[in-house]
Amino acid sequence: MDTPRSLAVVLALSLSLAGLAASPAVAAPDKKTDNSCTTANVRLEGVSSSAPSNLCIPAASSDDTSLLLVWNKPEGGSLEVVDYRVYMDGAILGSSQENARQNAPAQQYIDSFYSRDTDGFHVKTLAHAFKVTGLRQNSLHDFSVRAVHSDGSLSAPSATITQRMASPTHRSVVTDPQFGAVGDGTTLNTRAIQKAIDDCSTPNCTVVIPSGTFLTGALFLHSNMTLDLAPGARLLGSDRWQDYPLEKGYYLYGIPDPVPTEASYTAYLRPPSLINVIPEDNGRAEAGRVPGAGADNVRIVGTGTIDGNGWKRTSPGSIVDETGASLPQYVASSASKVATDGILAASQVTHARENTADLIGIVNPPATISDSSLYGQYRSSLMTFVGVKNLYLDGFSAENPAFHGVMFLDSANVTVYGTRHTTFNTNNGDGLEFGGTSNGIVVNNFFDTGDDVVNFAAGQGVYGAQGRPSSDVWIAGNYLRKGHGGVAIGSHTAAWVENILAEDNVMYTTETGGLRMKSTSDMAGGARNITFRDTAMACLATNAFIASLAYSQSPSGYVPAGSATFTDIKVSNVSVDGNNTTTCAMPTSTKNPVILVEAGPAVSASTATVSGFSFDHVRFRNVNPTSIQGLVSSQFTDVCFASVLGNVNPWKLDAYSTGNSFVRVSPPPGTSKPTGSCTQ
Repeated sequence: MDTPRSLAVVLALSLSLAGLAASPAVAAPDKKTDNSCTTANVRLEGVSSSAPSNLCIPAASSDDTSLLLVWNKPEGGSLEVVDYRVYMDGAILGSSQENARQNAPAQQYIDSFYSRDTDGFHVKTLAHAFKVTGLRQNSLHDFSVRAVHSDGSLSAPSATITQRMASPTHRSVVTDPQFGAVGDGTTLNTRAIQKAIDDCSTPNCTVVIPSGTFLTGALFLHSNMTLDLAPGARLLGSDRWQDYPLEKGYYLYGIPDPVPTEASYTAYLRPPSLINVIPEDNGRAEAGRVPGAGADNVRIVGTGTIDGNGWKRTSPGSIVDETGASLPQYVASSASKVATDGILAASQVTHARENTADLIGIVNPPATISDSSLYGQYRSSLMTFVGVKNLYLDGFSAENPAFHGVMFLDSANVTVYGTRHTTFNTNNGDGLEFGGTSNGIVVNNFFDTGDDVVNFAAGQGVYGAQGRPSSDVWIAGNYLRKGHGGVAIGSHTAAWVENILAEDNVMYTTETGGLRMKSTSDMAGGARNITFRDTAMACLATNAFIASLAYSQSPSGYVPAGSATFTDIKVSNVSVDGNNTTTCAMPTSTKNPVILVEAGPAVSASTATVSGFSFDHVRFRNVNPTSIQGLVSSQFTDVCFASVLGNVNPWKLDAYSTGNSFVRVSPPPGTSKPTGSCTQ
């Protein structure tokens, strides 16, 4: 609960006086007139060394009583920042850390993580987002932020932004008589809920799912609306393939015009997800995939649950996690076992296998559709948004998709705040997928996923390179549990994944790379300007960092191009504890290098497909040695290995890794062994 205004004034005065007593006098902050978050936040443009910068309100995050604030932290100041104070109309609202505890499921896990870090090995993370609630409709407010230093002093204030709250909106409850939805878990409510959505026509109207379990098939949202999942509400996906009609589905990527004639080019029309925004032409043409062409200003909020009903649970059904909470656990299945392990997944794949002649919308269909294509194309994800501009997701839980989790395709200005994603160990159960999407913010979320956690894609091969890049996405303050890759890029990289900032995250029991970049020697594009910093990683199943152009699961159906490239990758202020330890119930890994770099199968002395990496102030312990192939023109500065399996030198670089520098690394490349500790 936010601090009451009367008490807030007293606290503001005392804290401000305390801060000013320890800090030099500062001028009144500038007032910012543009509240929107821009590429400056991700590219760290205009940041200050002494004060929070780029304070902004993400698109569609403000309604009639609440809003979200995010900001960049001070860069390069001499004093350590331990918290942030947020002010409204000159009075203190509270601290970002405490606000995260009140509003974001990630923070209890982050707090628990650091309570177990008894020797202080790990890099400390901080929340720099703040959810403001309980405001009056139509009210006007000023907001600013100051950093709190370790000595108790306060930084200079950020620029001030001003926001007017919205007017009251019309709210329709799906159980109202004119809609007639029934939350008994067995009545199919697709028509009733869709009618409530379709009738939501007043500006910024809201459709409410009340407490109860509402069984439904695919639902389709539209512009200028909010879907509000009340406490205790559960949208439960139908287990029948018929309730996700293929003719209402979508193409993963737009189809080039004219249609490619190469025999290798194939594109499938996928069934819709449980929640959708999809253009009328299924996203086939470029015109429908321009951000805003599919919809504008779409919001999904509330503390209820969206359940895809994709897979059966394991026999225990759940586990008790590291905080003492219960997490659902789903069977780890595959194409060969889907009929017995799946629920909706079984219905959809079985139908596709038995009715291949009825699978409409395939562009350049192959003579025979492989079983891997049937399994990989005809399962519904949990949510799919195509061509959306200004999308805001807040507070709900996402569970058990038949395929992927939440997919953002050719969209812009997407924010995900304070959500909970529990999909472990559903097959292909990614958390968030950004495909050709720009200007994203992912803050203060909890993830426990069955595949990559936050994943980026940008098309395949020659024709994929004509699409949009995935760019300018900011990932901060999240707890990433399980998942194949924490921040994952590829293998679809043709139009580039670029300008990604991942910071202040905690990754625990991640399975295949905290930063996982994967592509192939014929995919095109790649990844560039990736910043991964201020992050704590522990109990990894395999690698901590992966940059591989030898990915073995290259998808079919695209026209090959030149090699992908990874360049300008910055890793700084990161702690990694363990990718070969069983102390946290992970299998012992004796062969997975903590840093894996593979420049591709055609690596040679002239290859520069993996270059321009920098590792700065990174510390490791309980890890395996590195394996670095074909990395060129890169820098390792203040990198320390406290302990390595076999007590050997951690640096394993091949003859094609040239032009790299090692400054104050411990131990240096050669024969020296780890010293047993790292100076922090």
